Amino acid sequence: MTRFRKTDGQEDLQQKFNWFGAMAIPLAFVNGLYFGGYAIRKIRQYWEGGPMD
Repeated sequence: MTRFRKTDGQEDLQQKFNWFGAMAIPLAFVNGLYFGGYAIRKIRQYWEGGPMD
């Protein structure tokens, strides 16, 4: 959360919520699940000579 200063130099006590910063970790987690699952599937296909699903 970030605090801003008003035009008169006083600190604004109302805090602004940064949605992009809050979503960064959940988005990285979901990306890790997606790409991790993809990599595991490809490694299994290579290892077992499995079907190309």
